[in-house]
Amino acid sequence: MKTTLIFLFAISVGAVAQTTENRRFEVETGVSTLNLPTPYRAGWHVRQQLTGYLRPRLGIALGVGWGASANNDPLATTDPANPGLYAQPDPAQLRDFYSRQDRMTDLSLVLLPVLTKRHQLKAQVGLSVYRQREIRVDSIFRINPRFPNYQTTGKLTNTSRVVPMAAVGYDYRISSRWGVGINGVAYFTGNGAPATTLGLRGTYRFGLSADSLGMNPISWNELQAGVRLGAGLVGENGMGPGGRYRTRFVGGLWAELPLSLTWAVRGEINYAQRGYRSDEVRTGTSRYLSNFASLNYLEIPVLFRHEVAYGWHLYAGPYVAFLINGYTETEGVLNPPLNANSVTGLVVGASYALTNRLSADLRYQRDLIQISSAPYGGLHSAQLGISWAFQKP
Repeated sequence: MKTTLIFLFAISVGAVAQTTENRRFEVETGVSTLNLPTPYRAGWHVRQQLTGYLRPRLGIALGVGWGASANNDPLATTDPANPGLYAQPDPAQLRDFYSRQDRMTDLSLVLLPVLTKRHQLKAQVGLSVYRQREIRVDSIFRINPRFPNYQTTGKLTNTSRVVPMAAVGYDYRISSRWGVGINGVAYFTGNGAPATTLGLRGTYRFGLSADSLGMNPISWNELQAGVRLGAGLVGENGMGPGGRYRTRFVGGLWAELPLSLTWAVRGEINYAQRGYRSDEVRTGTSRYLSNFASLNYLEIPVLFRHEVAYGWHLYAGPYVAFLINGYTETEGVLNPPLNANSVTGLVVGASYALTNRLSADLRYQRDLIQISSAPYGGLHSAQLGISWAFQKP
């Protein structure tokens, strides 16, 4: 079993194997216009990116961006059929209203065809997890035809998919560390013309080495493995008025490899019970239906742990979760079978070593990105767990 854990764990930590060679990194922040396919209007966009260079002209980049676009002009119009003091917007134009938010998480390959003391030309291609949230007016209806007042029904659309992306940029190096320039990114979302950004950015260049981080070459002889059992409260992201937490359990295997005296990286494979519950709630003319879900997932976190005091550790890292099985109910009626879905999220927590082989931890995890195309709102949980090592450190 230990051999299997080492094999799986090597895939996760191979990228952090340390050498004494300096590595160049570059962090950038940019502000751009967000240009969307017709009929959307131009909006704003902010992007941050971290690039690690494997060679002087070749690197790998992780970028995140967020932006927004809206057409609020219809809200400032007046209904010609009811121009009084309490006039509503013109219903003929109200269907053009929208409010849209776009989120991008990119992983890309970076190439520098031009690299001099003062000038740098950058090109990159990769994949992006592109999330879009949009609010529109779905329908307009009048309660009583004899009166001009009307009501509207909104439409909320959440879309998440993996799409190709490409970017080009130019930087002028003010100094050996600082640079300013322009950058353009295209996201090929498959909805006609691509979504693009174009704007200014600033960059900061720095170098890191294993020695500067206090890290030694990895010794696989120090690898530890064990089991973890835990229980926690699980609920929906954006829990509604009738939302309730459910007590669920988790268990699995872990392997941990020290990177230095205070740093370690840990991989886990967990069988996790998930789910949610919401009770029926009536507020005026609105009624929230009761819902129930019992779900089982395979979770694979990769956590980076730091010792902050004797026996105390803080850790954080990403995870990916795959639906194994489960069911949902609405108003006590079983819903159609679930489509397979997978999500990624973030874990943060703290642990305390009770003995050389036994430790307790408290962690919080939250689904952030939906990988699959099946509708899924995401879950979050707070967990208390116990870890047991197979051998003493």
